[in-house]
Amino acid sequence: MNNASAHHHWQYGLDDPALGSQQTFRAILRAMEHPGQIVTVRHDPIAPQEFYSATAAACLTLLDCETPVWTDIDWESPAISWLLFGCDSNVVTEPCMADFVLVTEPAGMPDLSFFKIARCDDTEKATTLIVQVDDILPGPGYDSSNFPIGKSPRLELKGIPDNFWEQWRQLSVLYPCGLDVFFTCEDVLTALPKTVPFEN
Repeated sequence: MNNASAHHHWQYGLDDPALGSQQTFRAILRAMEHPGQIVTVRHDPIAPQEFYSATAAACLTLLDCETPVWTDIDWESPAISWLLFGCDSNVVTEPCMADFVLVTEPAGMPDLSFFKIARCDDTEKATTLIVQVDDILPGPGYDSSNFPIGKSPRLELKGIPDNFWEQWRQLSVLYPCGLDVFFTCEDVLTALPKTVPFEN
């Protein structure tokens, strides 16, 4: 493969775009239908090093030219070009402008109130967040880094801010509205949909 074709291949990231997107979309749906379940994304796209493979596959599947995206990645990074040209997305400068958010450094992520919160009369206008964490582990108990959702597994999410769950609890008054959040690590993801209430 020459350099020109390698660059083109890197931009778009998918060896088989249709199959890769279908497989990834099914994984995303499964995660949304089973909050707290760890789902493996079997597609491993060619993407910038800032993104886990599960993150990149989700971007290539969910983003398009009508989706405003905000990310905490430096604007000088090649990853911004990948979002613009590889995912054909529209990168915006403020979290409140975005329908889709990519957080690669969760310790410094904006407060959830900075994003578009779906109201019950217009649930489609919520922001979808992908938050990359250091690890996603099944956890036996509950603390500030775990979430229990009904009969689903309790998870330990390494690297999220200490105040994340308090912010989520505050959003729970809007149930079944709010935000959809995916947490990714390497090739796995788990979902925290806006339709899931916070359980104490």
